[in-house]
Amino acid sequence: MTQTTDEPIFSIGTVSRLTGIPADTLRAWERRYNAITPRRCPDNNRRGYTRADLTRLGLIKQLVDQGHAVSSVVYLPEEALRERMKVHAEVLAETPEPRPEPEGPARVLVYGEGLPFLVEGWRDELPGLDIVGAYTCHADFERAALVLQPEVLLLELPALQPAAAERARELAFRASARRAVVVYGFAASSLLEQLNRQGVVTLRAPATPAALEEACQLPRPDRPAAANEPGLWAEAVPPRRFDGETLAAVAQSATRLRCECPQHLTDLLFRLGAFELYSGECETQDIQDAELHACLRRAAGRARGLLEEALDRLLRAEGWTGRDEGESGRLRVVAGRGE
Repeated sequence: MTQTTDEPIFSIGTVSRLTGIPADTLRAWERRYNAITPRRCPDNNRRGYTRADLTRLGLIKQLVDQGHAVSSVVYLPEEALRERMKVHAEVLAETPEPRPEPEGPARVLVYGEGLPFLVEGWRDELPGLDIVGAYTCHADFERAALVLQPEVLLLELPALQPAAAERARELAFRASARRAVVVYGFAASSLLEQLNRQGVVTLRAPATPAALEEACQLPRPDRPAAANEPGLWAEAVPPRRFDGETLAAVAQSATRLRCECPQHLTDLLFRLGAFELYSGECETQDIQDAELHACLRRAAGRARGLLEEALDRLLRAEGWTGRDEGESGRLRVVAGRGE
């Protein structure tokens, strides 16, 4: 990328790797929030980021990872971003040590329009839960959460929106709850994935007593984690690094390797990409098994990411030239392999 000064200029791919922000997310933040205005290379109009841009994006990413909504921090100047980081660190330092894990049922506080009445009628069917309170008024629910400090907050949010989800997460933090469980009717899949990554368990309505008890159960030393607990299945899916043109070029090119591993590797990536897309479509069509198909899609995406790392290493070992990172953030081959 052409530079007019001695200041280093970073490509969008480099910024993505250094900050951990996917390239697609960087572009979205630019379009929606005007978070950064990158320079444009006069030769090819590609984005170029300064060291100051890199620092600012890194601060925003850290705050978002700590639970702040991107819309609440993206407009702040760097000084205010650093102040929020400082306040967050101070709050963590003042947070008391976690309470020892109890041996009895999990202490649950309930909020919603109809769920409190359902839970009251299901008490005999919820032996693993100790319902310490149930409220239809959110203000009363918040006060009770801060006073009683239950282990689990169980909230009914029929039309789940980011603001309500953020409010639930903040209350769980303030009340020192170990888990927040949200029973929802309708929600964007992107918001559900974000909540799962942040440790919030989501459960689609209508909920059954068995499903509620499983979602609210806390992990014990002698009991494995529930299948829908945050963890392996809630890890972020990496964006695609190679487009179809690159995979086809690698598969069709001769290499120095005395085997067909490059061809097998590209074939696996084609198949994993297709399965990832297929399971994602199933996730939106088969509502009953949406969570299962979401798990399958994330598993395929993470497996694809590992194999893409292997392919990138292979290309470097083979000395490919003409490897370029375009505006999509994906690697492609625009020339033949170097000798």
